[in-house]
Amino acid sequence: MSDLYILAVEDDPIHAETLQMLLPESGYSKFSIVDNAIDALKLFKQQPPDLLLMDIEINGPLNGIEFVEIASAIRQTPVIYVTAFSDSETFAKARQTNPSAYIIKPYNERNLQLAMELALFNNHPANEKKDEDTAYKIDVSYNAFFVKYNNRLLKIPITDLLFIEVEEKYCYVHTKERRYAVNIRLKNLLDQLPANSFIQTHRSFAVKTEAIEEVNLDDSVLKIAGKEIPIGKTYKDALFSKLKLI
Repeated sequence: MSDLYILAVEDDPIHAETLQMLLPESGYSKFSIVDNAIDALKLFKQQPPDLLLMDIEINGPLNGIEFVEIASAIRQTPVIYVTAFSDSETFAKARQTNPSAYIIKPYNERNLQLAMELALFNNHPANEKKDEDTAYKIDVSYNAFFVKYNNRLLKIPITDLLFIEVEEKYCYVHTKERRYAVNIRLKNLLDQLPANSFIQTHRSFAVKTEAIEEVNLDDSVLKIAGKEIPIGKTYKDALFSKLKLI
């Protein structure tokens, strides 16, 4: 847990002090606590958090729900609302931002700890559910593809895709920001992507040729975004035929 970063937005000094003690006791040594959305947004951009603990009535021009809407457009992050508002209207607005939990003050500290652990567990790539209904799915059309994630369809431009990696029976499509698990075979996925832009380099990898930064001929690996990707013997000739050699 020590590597996880928590950003809490809380304007009540008593509850802020509680979090100041609770987070280290729960094993979270990296965290920030602010009382307004402006400071929170600066921190969010400087160091994207692994989890947001969000009060709704906070200092400044934006409330907690409005902040989450802005932050979610920058980067998808699990959110736990911790608020004194239990009315249906506020809850309905908060629900539209797809939070991991909605906890009413005064809260049981153990309940908050469990909600945090569950939110972080569900958001960790290694813990994604791997079945037909919950795994990411892909639907490529025109110049973008859509992945299903947390009951949302996220549109990702194909130009953002760097390479594809196979683990067991799932493909992981990698962009600069993150990777997305897709319940589809590599061959079927490549059939849906532009053939002139993507090529298989190994039985477990396919890459976008424009994203290749370096090819190591001695070790039979290429590099994309700092990651080394193997080049299989049976794929080497096809790969080199696509590269522009001078």
